[in-house]
Amino acid sequence: MSRCGSKSLIHRLVLVAAILFFGCAGISSAQTGKPDLSKPIAIDPDIPQPDIPFIQGANNLGAFLVGGGIGVAIQQTEAGKVFREYMQRNNIDVSKIVFEAFKRTLLEDKNLTLADNSDTKLKLVINTYGFGHAGIFAGNDRRPLLNITASLVNGTNVIWSKRDYLTNLSKLTDVYTFDQLAENPQLTVKSLEQISAILSRQILADLKQ
Repeated sequence: MSRCGSKSLIHRLVLVAAILFFGCAGISSAQTGKPDLSKPIAIDPDIPQPDIPFIQGANNLGAFLVGGGIGVAIQQTEAGKVFREYMQRNNIDVSKIVFEAFKRTLLEDKNLTLADNSDTKLKLVINTYGFGHAGIFAGNDRRPLLNITASLVNGTNVIWSKRDYLTNLSKLTDVYTFDQLAENPQLTVKSLEQISAILSRQILADLKQ
């Protein structure tokens, strides 16, 4: 096998492995009873998120560093740390973005009555987020990925719970390169807002059933 062919095969294997990892982490849904949608709920603003985002294509992350580039052999974990630092420098908080997306969806769809405080709370957990290859032959194109668990909780009683996700191969989200994201941090915000809005509707649609 040629060197070029070997690199292409490795790239595809890495992409498939990442998709399987992300997808398997997200296949879960549970409901302990029919939720009473007539009662007001409050969204818990405390939304846990991973310490390190999931980032594919580390060799394209040089734009995110200050005062120097990074080597093509950088590990995925290190790439995630670089991206996290970039988000911190630009005050980008994925938990706040997800909170606002769910709040907006609930207000627009009016399936539930929102309150500032309530015994019944919508608790959200970000299981995974980041950016990955937009496709096997996508070059430098990247799309966001997001995996969330949402639960309606009253005290210690879980009334309803659902976990869902969108991978970086979803055609529902826009494509950017890491260079574009680094040059304009608002594109990172826009990208995370877009995927959060889509996923909030997917998850909350389960309440209608």
